[in-house]
Amino acid sequence: MKTLFFLSLVLTFATYQVYSKDCHMRELDLCASTLLLFNQDDGIAQTEADLDKQCTYIREVYQCLKNYTIDCMTPIQRELVGLFSEGSEKLLKEYCTVGTSIRDEYLKNAPCLNSASGENVECLRDLQVALEVIATAKFQNRIPIACCAYRRYETCFRERLEKKCGKSAVEFIQELLRMAVSRVPEIICTGYGRNSTECTTLLPRSRSTPKGSQSKSALSRLLSTYIATI
Repeated sequence: MKTLFFLSLVLTFATYQVYSKDCHMRELDLCASTLLLFNQDDGIAQTEADLDKQCTYIREVYQCLKNYTIDCMTPIQRELVGLFSEGSEKLLKEYCTVGTSIRDEYLKNAPCLNSASGENVECLRDLQVALEVIATAKFQNRIPIACCAYRRYETCFRERLEKKCGKSAVEFIQELLRMAVSRVPEIICTGYGRNSTECTTLLPRSRSTPKGSQSKSALSRLLSTYIATI
């Protein structure tokens, strides 16, 4: 579950990066610093207390991102990002409230879901490379690249999770992911299959090596730190 929330936050960061045309990315670096604290937490949340501790970090990140939209985005950009992040906020509320069905279901499935994190490394590296491409892409190309990256990650993670934890775990995670990113990918990413001609043109080949700590992308550097802990 920590991987899911980390991914949800990274995708939210990426959405801000996609839609923010003029504001300097160093403001997002400040938000990323809080996300690193979340990443350095002791991994697998198995108790209510563990979940509450993780939620304090997640709330701080979302508040930081909200401040960024106010300072750095136009009203139209804020509306687009708000549409994307609405689902993440709903999931956060469910995950961080004692007694909700999502929280209870997570605690039941936590051991296998978290043990599957290692199976996700290759998928995350492909996502990392895509984020590096977005960071240097022309503004008009960012949405297509982001859609292709999301589709490729979603398929990769789903295949590996099913092998490790079975179809029921996949269905649970897919439902959470749909909540986290709402229906925006389905709306704006129609036609961007991971093997479509456009996606194979826009994205580097799968298993390409990311620049990581040498990247200009704050999100790529963030993922490097996260992957190193898996």
